[in-house]
Amino acid sequence: MIRSYKISVLLLSILFASFIIGHDVQAAERISGDNRYSTAVEISQAGWASSETVVIARGDSFPDALAGGPLAYHYNAPILLTPQTSLHAATKKELQHLGVKKVIILGGTAAVSKSVEDSLKNLGVTVDRIAGENRYDTAALIAKRLPSTKAIVANGTNFPDALAVAPYAARNGIPILLTNQSKLASETVNALVNRTSTIIVGGENAVSLEVARKLPKATRYHGKDRYETAHEIMTKLPMPNKAAYVATGRQFADALAGSVLAAKQNSSIVLTNTTDVPSSVRKTVNTLGFNTLIPFGGENAISAQAAYELSMLTLVDGNVEKVTKNEWDVFMNVNKEREKQGIRALRLHVQLSEVARIKSKDMHDNQYFSHTSPIFGSPFEMMTAHGILYRLAGENIAAGQTDAASVMNGWMNSPGHRANILKTDFTHIGVGHHNGNKGYRQYWTQMFITPRN
Repeated sequence: MIRSYKISVLLLSILFASFIIGHDVQAAERISGDNRYSTAVEISQAGWASSETVVIARGDSFPDALAGGPLAYHYNAPILLTPQTSLHAATKKELQHLGVKKVIILGGTAAVSKSVEDSLKNLGVTVDRIAGENRYDTAALIAKRLPSTKAIVANGTNFPDALAVAPYAARNGIPILLTNQSKLASETVNALVNRTSTIIVGGENAVSLEVARKLPKATRYHGKDRYETAHEIMTKLPMPNKAAYVATGRQFADALAGSVLAAKQNSSIVLTNTTDVPSSVRKTVNTLGFNTLIPFGGENAISAQAAYELSMLTLVDGNVEKVTKNEWDVFMNVNKEREKQGIRALRLHVQLSEVARIKSKDMHDNQYFSHTSPIFGSPFEMMTAHGILYRLAGENIAAGQTDAASVMNGWMNSPGHRANILKTDFTHIGVGHHNGNKGYRQYWTQMFITPRN
């Protein structure tokens, strides 16, 4: 027997006002060019008006470039990129703009050709090439130029772990050495002589237990994937700055070039997917409390949606892991509507979201649809009872909508609800959603406040 249900949609809004306060939120701009080569130039220009030294790496292949961040920072040099066979025009122009006297090439002629080297010499600069027999040897040769007694060991056949740790390594003058998953290269063994401690980045699928046992006084930082590993690195080896940069974790070029700028600014690089923000990345941003996130690269690297979600993560007061996906989507949609009207963004108040969720569940469990709860009283009594102190407050409720988009569409097409969503004097929002099996099944609550000082 098939039963069909016709669920009506309900909406109510209410506002309580007293003395009003407010604050503004600033959005960060991208650092990007038309491609990875011009993005590296833009990164250079964001950190250096001039530089006697520049590090150049191949832009479409990572192995020889992977250990370059700490070296570049050691020389206070930006990292620029070039194709293998010819000097990129944007790179050439930036070298001239910086007034460069010396270029350090990472890798042999298979990475950066003799033709590129000749083009550099024709610019009147000295060329210093660091080239080993392989990626492990090149990293070991770079390490010789860094006097630290510590070393970082990363898998040399993939790039995310090494690039996640690169700003920390650079800032602290620690070389990055490379290994196979199951076997420590002889070049890396030699480079570890006189190193008294090591940091392993990545789990056992990146650096095996057998390799780890051969490393001096090793400490490992890892997660189940590249983003969780980056979370462990950034929260356990923090760069103490409230601003950070963001790069795609799916290609290496932007994070490589950006690693030196991040180190120069005593900042970190957050790695994320191109089109969405993984939960572990949300946790990283929330845990470290960044107030500014600056993406590297265009929308092919970090999409507009991913960049927007990252910016919203800087507006969370409390533990974002306590907020459900539907609640998070409503929060983002509210601020998109406010942005359209040129109104400052609301901050997500996690404790207030918990109260709003209790209200939604209370409507479901006790089968009513009203601003006044038979258990908690008015929204304002309920907020106060749960320790929410405000100067201005409001509430929107709804029932029957199946997702964040539909409930937002209903609210935005209702004048009273729209007024609350777009009210310029509100500064914080809490969103609560409950999905049950009674009545309208889906219950939604928005609570808006301007807190007391």
